[in-house]
Amino acid sequence: MQEERQKTLFSYSSARQFLLDTLSERQSTDKSFSVRAWAREMELNTHTLLVMLLQGTRPIRLKHAAFLAKGLGLGAQEKLYFQALIQFENAEDMESKEMCSLWMSELNPGNHFTSREVDEFQVISHWMHMAILSMLHLKDFGPDPREIAKRLKGKVTANEVRAALERLSGLGFIKKDNHGKLRATFARVSTSDDLKNEGARRYHAQVLDLAKDAIMNIPLEQREFQSFTLAVPKNKMKLAKEMIRRFRGQFAQAVGRSGADEVCQMNIQFFQLTESPSARTERTVEDEGADTEMDKKTITH
Repeated sequence: MQEERQKTLFSYSSARQFLLDTLSERQSTDKSFSVRAWAREMELNTHTLLVMLLQGTRPIRLKHAAFLAKGLGLGAQEKLYFQALIQFENAEDMESKEMCSLWMSELNPGNHFTSREVDEFQVISHWMHMAILSMLHLKDFGPDPREIAKRLKGKVTANEVRAALERLSGLGFIKKDNHGKLRATFARVSTSDDLKNEGARRYHAQVLDLAKDAIMNIPLEQREFQSFTLAVPKNKMKLAKEMIRRFRGQFAQAVGRSGADEVCQMNIQFFQLTESPSARTERTVEDEGADTEMDKKTITH
């Protein structure tokens, strides 16, 4: 029974759902079993809190883990997993979720924990996934993780590629066709806008690092770097963005995919270098002080 429960717990990514399913299972074998009876097993003075946790009107917090684990009859390792699961669900940023995800993977007897939210964030935040999806269009593409890692110039390991392929497949971004070849499905990411924005920031930071590496290590004939600085009226900013987005689509359509031999990276950045006097006056006194200190450091450097 304990082994069966272990397998069940470690397959969950929602503490509340595990509680609901456990209650349902117990009531299916004992028709008289109630939430009140379960609350007594947890040594609660009243069943009200348990009802709210089950209904979702009150979030499950780490402080609830001890009595819930008692009612669930969890072992030592299960308790740790359950606590990590609660922390995962309450995490306010993706970095914390990723840490909890790694912890649960270590606690899971199968050394694995999956969360669609975390997986989708990984896809949009790490350049490797977009690179692999683009590699599917290469004439000589092969699905061997070791070969993919080599073609990506050793910037990622074979194990990282293997995990990325599993992630892309699990999310439906890639699948095998009738001939056994991997194909892109053009599935869409469904994660929240906040996480998309955070993921996009990470992605852009990573590809900028790739660009810096390319300046030093890729021959001139295999790259093209252009940049310039110009003064722009505020009312032209929207037009500038629209033109860049239009160019991006036209560029991809003109040179992309058909008969592809290699995967390339195109980065386009357009941002303000200066700040208007009116914007500076809106800052707080504290912020102004920080800027002044930075100015001094820059000058003396």
